[in-house]
Amino acid sequence: MQGSKRLNKQALKILHAGIKSLILAVSAGICAANADELQFAENFEGGLLDKWKAVEFTGKTQYSVQREGTNIFLQAKAASSASGLAVKVEISPPVSSSLRWRWRIDHVPEGGSDSKIEQFDHTARLFIAFKTLFGPPKSINYVWANEVPVGKSFEHPTSGRSRFVVLQSGNARAGQWVREERDIGADWKLLFGDEKLPAIVGVGLMTDSDGTQTTVTGSYDDITLVRRK
Repeated sequence: MQGSKRLNKQALKILHAGIKSLILAVSAGICAANADELQFAENFEGGLLDKWKAVEFTGKTQYSVQREGTNIFLQAKAASSASGLAVKVEISPPVSSSLRWRWRIDHVPEGGSDSKIEQFDHTARLFIAFKTLFGPPKSINYVWANEVPVGKSFEHPTSGRSRFVVLQSGNARAGQWVREERDIGADWKLLFGDEKLPAIVGVGLMTDSDGTQTTVTGSYDDITLVRRK
């Protein structure tokens, strides 16, 4: 009788272990099925790769990979200059995609404006460029604004094809790493209304201070674009 009880206990243990393994396997399968699809990623751990091409306007902002402790990131120093970096991509219309990144500034440009082209400088902005049949690409720019309040949007002073969403503003969080995440489809609808969402053809960033003739430093890290499942 005691031998039968021991066998029954062993059988129950094996059964419970099997059920637990099955639950873990199903859970892992569900997580894999629900995992986000990575469409673009850059953490600058491998340095500033050749895929990043200069977008020049006035002078050259100095872009360099820096290390602080264990963290590696891209630093952009603009000294009365205006140039950016961009990567060409081919990504189908991102209806359910999220853009995620971290950024930091030392300060906004003194005298910088979010509306006047003569002082249209920003210590940090990240942009997504969209495919268009005619003319230059339309773009969504996520900006650390000078004065416009967080949550507001505006157009470039000389072109409605380039539109901006304010995520940070002023110097209140200067010196801090700030993590951001945006819904690309929702922001396209916010900025461009009922126009059909195009494919993404570029991911870029820019730090500039040519209008204000100042020196500012912006930093960027952990840029990813994912399609949510």
